[in-house]
Amino acid sequence: MDALHACLLLVATTFPGANFRTENFVITAPTDEFAQQVGIAAEHYRRELAVVWLGREMPKWDRPCPVFVKVGDYGASGATSFNFDRGEVYGWKMNVQGTAERILDSVLPHEVNHTIFASYFRRPLPRWADEGAASLIEHDSERLRLRKIHEQVLRTTRKIPLQQLLPMREYPTETQQVLTLYAEGYSLADFLIQQQDKQVYLQFLGMALKTGWGPALKQHYAYNSIDDLERDLDQWIVAGSPDLDSTEGELLALSNRPQGSRPPTIRAQSESLPSIELGLATAFPVAAVPPPLPRTPRDASLDREGLEWPVVAAPFDQFDRQPRSRLTVPVHVVSASRAR
Repeated sequence: MDALHACLLLVATTFPGANFRTENFVITAPTDEFAQQVGIAAEHYRRELAVVWLGREMPKWDRPCPVFVKVGDYGASGATSFNFDRGEVYGWKMNVQGTAERILDSVLPHEVNHTIFASYFRRPLPRWADEGAASLIEHDSERLRLRKIHEQVLRTTRKIPLQQLLPMREYPTETQQVLTLYAEGYSLADFLIQQQDKQVYLQFLGMALKTGWGPALKQHYAYNSIDDLERDLDQWIVAGSPDLDSTEGELLALSNRPQGSRPPTIRAQSESLPSIELGLATAFPVAAVPPPLPRTPRDASLDREGLEWPVVAAPFDQFDRQPRSRLTVPVHVVSASRAR
């Protein structure tokens, strides 16, 4: 019995419920039906999010990700952890909780998005960048809550300045500041992606972690400094975080933009929240459930040794494969999400 099966067996004895296995996930949930729904949804999000962010699906993981589901009148939250070692990411584990609806349309896609980013970057990311991007596909009610938090802290000492937020690798110790990090990360990711697109966002993060935030901001978003970005972001928040449009008439002038750059246009605040389509949260079947997928031998992995940072649009099928037995003690063990 390998370590994964032993771990799953141990968890099964302390976490009673039904199990459902897909190609990349092993779901433990209170009922067979909901375990199947979560498994189908997890595969859907994994496939669709990879296509939206990376332009193509990812290969199968060489080990499935255990997902432990707690359904009830709980606050919607989740946690995902994995290991990094020499460009290798492995050891997935995911916990999700909340109402059945919120698990399927918010918590699960949020957590799966962390696995997409981990598989792409293969190293820890600043918390705002990872959590902000993962929050973009949550239900409108969850995104509205984050926007309200950002509005509330904007003119207070609880606001995290961008000079401090951008490089943050750990969550704040205070719960309220964790919420602030989520809120500001969501707003910043939304603001940047609307100015360009999701692929530019990934390229920006890759360059920033290699050369610094200043050069990356200038190259990808035409900002001369972090302070310039923070000023425009704050004005956008004050305006109600409306949709950005680079072609229609400008309603809110953003001052001191770099000369020759094209400023984002802020349209009048819309009645509904902007919808950034990162997987169509309700596009998976929840009523008719197909039979479990066949358990075929696994021959595809995301292993790669000696990966040079950053990874930008490297085809997944070019990854070298490395036997799991060659792995050493992980260099990084990352909890990719913290309950809010």
